[in-house]
Amino acid sequence: MDKKQFEYAVNDKLYTQKPLVLGQIGQVTELVRDIEIPENISSHDLINLLGDKLPTATAILLTPVGTRIKDKDISALTEEFQEHMDIETAMEVMDHFLSLNPIASAIEKLTGIMTGVKKAMAGSKEPLSFSLEGTLQNVTGSSGDTPQESASLTSKKDRAGGSSARE
Repeated sequence: MDKKQFEYAVNDKLYTQKPLVLGQIGQVTELVRDIEIPENISSHDLINLLGDKLPTATAILLTPVGTRIKDKDISALTEEFQEHMDIETAMEVMDHFLSLNPIASAIEKLTGIMTGVKKAMAGSKEPLSFSLEGTLQNVTGSSGDTPQESASLTSKKDRAGGSSARE
């Protein structure tokens, strides 16, 4: 049976990591949007790809015990991890991240969700355009201090006419 939660001690404080929730997916997507991550990646390679973004990535992935994900202060956690997290713990966090959130599985699930949304919206009078990349980049707020923006679906007519559902 696969483990669904991991605990870490950093600077005498306990943190947990669970499978990502939607807000964290948006934050991770924003963090790595300029990085091409291969499907079968090791934690070592992921750490190398993240480079100086590693402390922020761990701040998104880990939650202090007793804190709700949406109440985390990503900036403060990033500073805490920059100063106190050793590379061994960072590698464990990335190993566990990959086991909790298989990238191929996550992409497959998200694609299935988007297909379902498109089918549900097919009853609409106008065809809809839906961009997974644009949507996930705007989803934030489940954890951290990034302001939340809502994703929108726009019809071809709205895009052609220059108006937008989001102002």
